[in-house]
Amino acid sequence: MKVRLVILLLYLNFASRTVADDKVTKEESPDGREGKEPVKAEATVAVPAKVPGTRNEVNKEPSISDEVFKLPLRMPNVTTKEHDTYLMTPVKVDYDDAYIVGYVPQASATKVHHILIYGCTTPARDDVPYWDVGDMGGICHWNSEVNTILWAWALDAPKFDLPDKVGFHVGRNAKINYILLQVHYKYVLNETDGSGVDVMLVTKSPPKLAGIYLFATGGTVIPPHMAVNADTTCKYNEELEITPFAYRTHTHGLGVRVSAWREREGTWTLLGSGDPRKPQMFYLIKGDSHPVRKDDIVHARCEFVSHRNTTTRIGSTGDDEMCNFYMMYHMNATRFKLLDGCYIEKRFKVPEYARVPEEKAQTVTFEMDDTWNSTGILKNMGQIGGLSHTPDHKELVIFHRAGNVWGVSTFNEKNEITNKDTIIEEDVILFVDPKTGRITRSLGRKHFILPHGIFVDHHGNLFVTDVGLHQVLKFEVNQTEPSLVLGTKFEPGNDETHFCKPSSVVVSAEDFIFVGDGYCNSRVVKFNMNGKFVGEFGKMSEKLGVPGGLNLLHDLAISHTDRLIFVADRENGQIHTMTYQGNFSTVYPIPGDVYAIDYLPEIRAIAAVNISSSESPSKVSLVNADTGEITAVYPADTSNFTMPHALTYIKNVGIFLGEIAGNSPFPVWKLKEILHDTVKARETPALLNVLGSNIPISFLVVIAVLAVIPIAYMGVVVVLRCRDRGGVDSFDRHGFQKLLRDYDSSDEEEDLVFKNSKVYR
Repeated sequence: MKVRLVILLLYLNFASRTVADDKVTKEESPDGREGKEPVKAEATVAVPAKVPGTRNEVNKEPSISDEVFKLPLRMPNVTTKEHDTYLMTPVKVDYDDAYIVGYVPQASATKVHHILIYGCTTPARDDVPYWDVGDMGGICHWNSEVNTILWAWALDAPKFDLPDKVGFHVGRNAKINYILLQVHYKYVLNETDGSGVDVMLVTKSPPKLAGIYLFATGGTVIPPHMAVNADTTCKYNEELEITPFAYRTHTHGLGVRVSAWREREGTWTLLGSGDPRKPQMFYLIKGDSHPVRKDDIVHARCEFVSHRNTTTRIGSTGDDEMCNFYMMYHMNATRFKLLDGCYIEKRFKVPEYARVPEEKAQTVTFEMDDTWNSTGILKNMGQIGGLSHTPDHKELVIFHRAGNVWGVSTFNEKNEITNKDTIIEEDVILFVDPKTGRITRSLGRKHFILPHGIFVDHHGNLFVTDVGLHQVLKFEVNQTEPSLVLGTKFEPGNDETHFCKPSSVVVSAEDFIFVGDGYCNSRVVKFNMNGKFVGEFGKMSEKLGVPGGLNLLHDLAISHTDRLIFVADRENGQIHTMTYQGNFSTVYPIPGDVYAIDYLPEIRAIAAVNISSSESPSKVSLVNADTGEITAVYPADTSNFTMPHALTYIKNVGIFLGEIAGNSPFPVWKLKEILHDTVKARETPALLNVLGSNIPISFLVVIAVLAVIPIAYMGVVVVLRCRDRGGVDSFDRHGFQKLLRDYDSSDEEEDLVFKNSKVYR
């Protein structure tokens, strides 16, 4: 068992520093910096603490009650140079005995992918305030007597309080001298960060002590466009009974459900089940307790559904997957023991009665909002160039042209604007309450001639395009002057420093800027966060169905999860999909000319609007982002629309469309979102069934033929050996290793399985 524990610790440390094969290269780094330099401390630890030498030695702060006090864990104003960076900082627990009774996160999912809290006797490093787990190695020191997870956080989960009379034992007598904060920064930081957690402690021992039992898998492979279950199963061999009281699920972008069960004498009991797409907090187990005792079998399953075009594997980066079920347990304080986890991957079938209960799901439809005043936002609203929304979906952002209008004489034959003195004197960027239509703030005066596209990134920065200026401008949060300008003012062109009437812009979560240089050039141009040119993609083509063949690129939309750009090919009436690397794959035909699009991640759909013609009236089509199927068309009555030019979707509110036809005030239409409850089963189809529904029959036939060959070979071997040894009864098992299928497997067998897998958390 000791051997297995050592191997486990080594693999857990390795897991946190594993990096995917497609690491960010020089040209793929948003800030243009190349290579990976050792991370150095930017400042002393940003917590109320003594800092002797290089470690953070934290003493007791003034009590926030008679019993509970706070121990702050913070990253010491760190920076990162690469995506998917894991940083670690230790805080010394200067007590013989202390007991954790709660956690209060001090972090945001806009910066932090997830946080893990560890308890160690000795940290891996003692010579720096913090370190990069990948560069300098480790969490706890290799000879640390204790290495355990104490808590985990992701997706803006709220604070967590342990049940009454339960706590995690830390301090010298618990051999947990240090509490370590690990923060996974998915993206390069643009500024120093001090994210962390407040750990709430008491010094009086509760009657029950807590630990975490981790289920994790490492060998799962998720093929494109398939559903896959990742299963793990273990026998509980401890003499001490434990009582699970809370659980947390964790996957990345493809996980839809994580569950765990206890099996006792053939009877299965659900311990917990959660949707990892929801806040990844620890959820208390409701209802009757279900203790786990010696000889029980415990199972966990992660259900994945891939909508990607590439294979996904278990790994440590945001583009990889993970499969974790964290089970908090407690036992009597006088007999407490920290337990190992379960990492043996083994397929199982859940009995019908123990399956996760059916849950209510919601489908989405849209209809015209009759209560919305489409022309009442601004009495002199100009043509609507573009629409977007703030990252929290609380404000609609409108980019309009005030009194300027794009007419037949606005540009000359060289695509130069004919009147350079028509700079708009008023604010043309409006922030609007999407429920009431009230303007909350505005900016943009004296900067624009002919506004077109607008996008708000995950930081809240504004990116806008002006077809008259032939430029893209960036306005940082609460700033009225641009901090970045791409393109050369009034000079149309087709190179790294010139655009020709750029129509649209989107920004990835990694801060790459994608410009739709659409009217003259029909190309997507990619820049890093500092405006350095990275590449250009697409070409002019009037031929339909050609990936990357564009005939007036008019709008862009983005899927951060799938790392895809959707391209509105206006004159060809198509939507193209493009990876961040510029690879075009699918092309979806749309009736009419496609003017504006946006991506709806909750239902994996693209909302696309066309301008009316004799053959096709203006309407909004919902397009399945994976198949291109048009699943719905809105609204039923399209008589209100004339020339909808811009579109954006605001979660739980609706789809907004902006007009360019008619007279001022130009309307902004609203299709309100309506949720409908449905019921869906939680059990993911077996992999074989999914394979059969997604892979050509010819491929399955080949697989079946290949499978028959080794089976036939084994049959011949068995017959020959039986004949040589006098029949079946004398069949000799010598030379065949025992399969790991029995629950009485030895430690050596478990070690063998664990050595051949990677466990990521």
